[in-house]
Amino acid sequence: MNEAIVCETHQETEHSHPRAARPRAQSEALVTRALHVVPSTAVYVDEVRSLARAGRERAAVSVACIHLELARAWQMLIRLKAAEALLTAQRIEGQLGPSPVPGAVALRCEIAAVRAAALLLQDDAGAALAAALAALRLGTATPTAHVALTVCRCVYWRLGDLESFYAVERRELREPDQQPGRLRAVTTMFDLALDAAIEFGQMHFNAARLLADGALDVARRFGAGPAAIDALPACVMAQVLYEEGRVDESEALVAARLPGIRQGGTIEGAVRGYGLLARIAANRRQPGQALLLLAEADTLGMKRNWPRLRAASLAQQVEMHVAAERVDQAALCAQRLAVLAGQCGAASSSARFEIARYHALAQTRLALAQAHSDASAQALAKPSVQAFPQAPIQVSNAVDLAALRQLHCDTDLRRDGYGAVTIALLLVEALLVAGLRDDAVEALVALLRQAVSVGLQQTLVDCSERVAKLIEGIVQGAIVPAGDVRDLLPYASALMSRRRRGSAGMQPGHDTARDFARSVAALGLSERERAIIGLMGRGLTNKQIAIRLSIAPETVKSHAKHLYTKLSVRNRIEAVTLASRLGLVRLSGCGHAGD
Repeated sequence: MNEAIVCETHQETEHSHPRAARPRAQSEALVTRALHVVPSTAVYVDEVRSLARAGRERAAVSVACIHLELARAWQMLIRLKAAEALLTAQRIEGQLGPSPVPGAVALRCEIAAVRAAALLLQDDAGAALAAALAALRLGTATPTAHVALTVCRCVYWRLGDLESFYAVERRELREPDQQPGRLRAVTTMFDLALDAAIEFGQMHFNAARLLADGALDVARRFGAGPAAIDALPACVMAQVLYEEGRVDESEALVAARLPGIRQGGTIEGAVRGYGLLARIAANRRQPGQALLLLAEADTLGMKRNWPRLRAASLAQQVEMHVAAERVDQAALCAQRLAVLAGQCGAASSSARFEIARYHALAQTRLALAQAHSDASAQALAKPSVQAFPQAPIQVSNAVDLAALRQLHCDTDLRRDGYGAVTIALLLVEALLVAGLRDDAVEALVALLRQAVSVGLQQTLVDCSERVAKLIEGIVQGAIVPAGDVRDLLPYASALMSRRRRGSAGMQPGHDTARDFARSVAALGLSERERAIIGLMGRGLTNKQIAIRLSIAPETVKSHAKHLYTKLSVRNRIEAVTLASRLGLVRLSGCGHAGD
């Protein structure tokens, strides 16, 4: 056990709740004695003769032991070991029992806070919210109230109830001269990450970037736990970078945290991380790599009992198979997703909504793929069929346009504008395939107006071939919308140009070195910093780097700190991993050399 974390948790609790500090301080020696010292018989007899004093001491020892167990539970949570923390909480409740002990109500509230955080890590939002509210019974001045408050905010976000989310009290970090506890730093980081995720969902990309960077900065400054604990803000930052077309940087930021996500990350980081990496692989015309990542996510979802991660993985697998015209494989994944959706009755309402959404999207994509096969067959029989048929193809029974519109509306009401864009693109395609071209054009123009106002780019670049042809038709004047769209033409033209460049970039002869150089320039690394990260990748220690570059070791440390800040990483391993993804270093197998 990391005793520093235990002591840190004790100190934070004592400062926050003076009433709880006294029994801990009075029993410190007794705890050591109870755990490590076997008293002599004479001393034991003396204590038995002083029944009142012995009773008080036994109560103090009991309370102190409970506090130590709670500190261990918090340590497990910081390490993202939710199951172990829950078992510890149950054991503590058994030790506490019904008998009154000093500060029993405060102890029960702290146990509830442990339970709330652990249940949230297990993606049981409903039970987590109930436990968090129980932990707040004494008010927000309790020692671990900041944990319960963060759990409440996370659950309200998942439920799409942003009014309740914003109503929850925020706890800011202490002044810089007062070093906060690690647990406090973790909740602060998560609060910022949740804010960043909400801003990203509302497509406020600049705000999302600033908040995610703030969360990553807290994780760097205070060493807030294992590598995977900051996966959510890192993934939000990566999503912003991806939308800006900075694909290499986006991939590197997530890939550096993928090993930690595999070992013990949060579900939010896993859903976003695996989904984004698979999307990038597909963008690079690497469907095999994309499917491999999604299969790994599905396996991780089964291992951790995260049906939401499995649903996200299966829905994206359907999308990949449909894009590759493997309708049979898409149908198999959609069938597995349908079974999963049917089994999610016990899941929380937020998980049920998301799983149902993934299922609806997968079913729509499959139906559209089957419609495309039917249309291809019709085209072979009747070569005169138009690219955008006015007569509807028989898909009305497969795609429920009203249900798709309702899903778009429900997602938008949850203030998830980014998620609503994906549904809007599918709706445009469904209207087009159903022969409702005017409705499809109208929906697409509305989507383009929204996208240009918020700076959405890569999601539209990645649209299906049907939608891309429709955008091209508008740009070239072959399709004339009902309203004036001249102000949209430069934006739509730029989207299609980027799409063509992306396709061309997958061909032999693509100058990847030039792209890597652009990424390095965008990160703002100096020549000296590039040299240092390169030597780090070769496994050299700070002292060895200093000798090689003829500079002081302290100068190397200073450059390293600047590197970590620019790369949004916390340590040498993450920096080298990210730099290798950007092509800055070639790993020698010794990249774990110490500082």
